[in-house]
Amino acid sequence: MTWRAVARKDFQDAIRSRWLFGATAFFVLFVGGATALFFGLLLPPGARDASNLFGFFANLGVFSLSFPGLLALILGFIGLSTSYGAVIDERESGSLKLMLSLPNSRRDVVVGKLLGRSAVVAVALLAGFLAAFVGFVATGTTVDYGAFVPHVALTVLLGVAFVSIGLGISAAADSGREATLATLGLYLIFGILWSSIAEGIPKLLNYAATEAPFLSPLENLTRVKIGLFLKYVNPLKTYETLAAQVYYGAEQARLVSAAFGEQAVLGPLFQESMPFYFTGWFLMLVLLAWIVVPVALGYLVFERQDL
Repeated sequence: MTWRAVARKDFQDAIRSRWLFGATAFFVLFVGGATALFFGLLLPPGARDASNLFGFFANLGVFSLSFPGLLALILGFIGLSTSYGAVIDERESGSLKLMLSLPNSRRDVVVGKLLGRSAVVAVALLAGFLAAFVGFVATGTTVDYGAFVPHVALTVLLGVAFVSIGLGISAAADSGREATLATLGLYLIFGILWSSIAEGIPKLLNYAATEAPFLSPLENLTRVKIGLFLKYVNPLKTYETLAAQVYYGAEQARLVSAAFGEQAVLGPLFQESMPFYFTGWFLMLVLLAWIVVPVALGYLVFERQDL
């Protein structure tokens, strides 16, 4: 048995437990249902363009609202729920020792579970987007496939990223309770607290620079750039920004969910030139890092644990 067999077993277990069917039904109802509601009932024929839903972003200054952002928030929860018990549950039940007694290494277990759980989330997501496509056809909605297809791919990548995060926690945890608390805490930080933390760090750095000898306070532009960059380290915000880019272009996408103060400061800068750490390729590297780094760190801890 290798990582392929572990992945196949994990996927089959998701089918037997009806987890795959439940996740698929949810995304079909959510993504497909939203498509049918917007383009079948709420929007007039002249406004039936896929970007009016999947590229919907509303910035109210204090907070922003977007369909990609809402989808990301829900997907993050489902991705973590799919994977946070992947290793620790089998460890506590004793089945992990049986799995490792077969020709499986710990790396095979981690890689196989990453692929198996990612496949569950990807299949459910693709079913949801397929339902949306059926809704487009049924309502006569215009679709720009040059934007819609990359958006689908980005969404799958985000799902895999959260599976990796949950799996990394599961592999490193010493108990199911520890994995549960760590997962809930991290989701709370990603979904609610991250923006406040990102805005507070530049202020803290500026205060430290002001109080320390031989240092000068940070310029306002520098503080704003640091704060916005830290927001983009959050995989939810990274995905939301990249999704906006496929519909609106790089410059507008960087500011589509930024606060009014950030827009006023960074708007002229982005018109002149885009710093490399705000470019699309760099943000894509951030998203890919969330796929690779958490599961790699979890594996390193798992490799050294005494089972």
